[in-house]
Amino acid sequence: MLSALIVDDSLNQASTQALLQAMSDVRAFADIAVVSTRSPIVQPQESRWITAENLVDALAQGINTASSKRVIIISSTLSFGTGDISRMAAELETRSMLEHTVYEPSIGASSLELPEMCADTIVESLKHNSVWPLVCVATTRYALSATTPSGCTSVTEYIAQTLIRSLSDGDAIRTSSTAAPLMSPADAARITELSGCQLSRCLHAAVDSLNIEELFPQHNWMSFSKESAAAAYHSLAALFMRFGDQNAASQCLECSQRLEDSPRYFALKGLMQRANGETLGAVANLVSSLQMYEERKLSSSQHYITFNPSDLEAVQTRLAQGLNALNDKDNERAIEHFSQAVFNFDPFFAQHGVERNNAK
Repeated sequence: MLSALIVDDSLNQASTQALLQAMSDVRAFADIAVVSTRSPIVQPQESRWITAENLVDALAQGINTASSKRVIIISSTLSFGTGDISRMAAELETRSMLEHTVYEPSIGASSLELPEMCADTIVESLKHNSVWPLVCVATTRYALSATTPSGCTSVTEYIAQTLIRSLSDGDAIRTSSTAAPLMSPADAARITELSGCQLSRCLHAAVDSLNIEELFPQHNWMSFSKESAAAAYHSLAALFMRFGDQNAASQCLECSQRLEDSPRYFALKGLMQRANGETLGAVANLVSSLQMYEERKLSSSQHYITFNPSDLEAVQTRLAQGLNALNDKDNERAIEHFSQAVFNFDPFFAQHGVERNNAK
């Protein structure tokens, strides 16, 4: 059987009542509950209405009281076609408990596509996507119980973390074309977009639950295990920086430094110091980074990650401008030129969104 949790997140509670009635009419659910921050306009007859201070806490209470192992969570902002809910319920009865099903919402003639969610793609998905249309998802009480409600600030984040953690159990996350519920652009913008802080916590969930080799399968772990691990930590540090989590970024940099000296370590360290107003430290680390980039360019055969700038002249110009700024005792201008020299030397920073976050 299947338990249903309706998230009362529509601006007009009438749509929540309408969805509750539509699902009750299907009679395919062991139990149905509405999770909300407000009292019901009309008290439901054969379902529960759970109210809490925020939707995440209400959802957690709903999960704890669900009677079935499989749970479908549906936003009340969605509109379903005739027969959609019956077909979804029938489909889910045939699915393995190790499968999590996402029904992607439609906005007009297009659908909001779920970013790829596999162990070896989740970091890339978090890097490139802030929109996660997790508004109609079938999962399990077991998977949901692995996520701590206090560590989430939205239902979308709660579900995202749950699905990410489920990957460590070998579970599969699939999308279904059985139903494509309608959603307004305003509701999609309000509900499906994750902030930098939320993306950071989702990245934490991936790092905490999966091995680093699984998260970065593209690295040469067989022949360059330490360099591969250091490069993975550099990527994580850059993303945590972009998401605004400097503490996590610092921890990743410390891990990388224990494995290998890399120009990326010094560059990321310098950029963090720049953000914290530590001007002298930022200058020193950016200069160290550029010196090491030059050394690694000349001795690339010892490493599998190579640094060959596409425009060496631009690097040298920025470097000269930075040195001139230092002679003029203009540290801020020196940092700007040295940072741009680093960005010109290595596309890593642009690829991870660090370059635009540090552009001035």
